[in-house]
Parts: sequence; structure tokens; C-alpha cells
Amino acid sequence: MVRFFVALIFFAVFAAAESQAQVVSSTPASSATSSAAPQTTPATATAATASRFEQLRKAFEQLSTEQQERILQNFHRWQDLSQDEKEVLRQRERVQRQKQEASINEAYQKSGLQLSDEQRTQFRKRYLQERRRLEEQLAHDNQEKRQAGNAAIIEMLKKEFSNLKPPVSAAAH
Repeated sequence: MVRFFVALIFFAVFAAAESQAQVVSSTPASSATSSAAPQTTPATATAATASRFEQLRKAFEQLSTEQQERILQNFHRWQDLSQDEKEVLRQRERVQRQKQEASINEAYQKSGLQLSDEQRTQFRKRYLQERRRLEEQLAHDNQEKRQAGNAAIIEMLKKEFSNLKPPVSAAAH
């Protein structure tokens, strides 16, 4: 579910940046900006959005065709959701992020390490990579166990039901 939501966020930002870039390109830029202090003006915000859009576009193009298609499908699913459904997903994502942050902090505390901010950021990144790898491995292992269990159930039922006599039809009497 989280991957679905992350992909939706990615594409929503992508689409929003595209539409905002189109709006800005059609309106003339304001020349009455102050050069005394750096301010976030609509023009600089638009430039940042356009830059982010370009990064997202390049990242999207780097994805496989299957990944791109999945993102597009998820985006269309997102568009079809009601506001309440979207808010439920957003809330789930916030809770998931909070749990993830708590897990990272717990791992950091348990490690006993004293790291600089930069090192802590790297620790966080590596923890998330390894945690994702672990979750994928566990999901794979569970899938294999489920398939083996299902095969055993089918064999058991096959033996159980093959020993039963077929029901006698009414036409045979």
C-alpha cells in the first residue's frame, strides 16, 4: 500500500509541477522584484517547481515501461478516489511514516552510536535500505511458504476426495 501511495505522490507532484509550469509559461514574469534581500517570489518558486518537474520527468523516464505504466495506473486510480478516500490514504501514509521514524530512532538508540548530523542521515538511509531488503525477503519467504502450504492442502484434499464415491444421480435409479 505504501508503494502505491508513494507512486501516487510522485506522479501527483509530477502532474502538478507540469500544470504549474504551463501556467507560468503563459503569464509574463514580474519585473518589480526587490534585489535587496532574497525572497521567494512567484518567479523563483516557479523556477524551483520547474526544476523539480524536470528532475521528476527524468526520473520517470529512467523507469522501466512496466514501472511507468504502474505509476500511470496508480495516478488514474488516485484521481478516481473521493476526497475522503484520499484523506484516509494520506493519514495511513502519515502513520506509516511516523512508525518508520520511530523504528529508525529506536535502531539508532540501540546501536549506541554517537553520529554527526551527516552520519546520522547516512545511518537513516542505510537503515531504510536494509529494512526494505529485509521486508522484501520476508515477503518472498512468506509467499514461498504459502505456495508450498497450498500445494500440500490441494494434495491432501485430492486424496481425501478421490476415495469418495461419486454421488449417485437420480437418472441411475
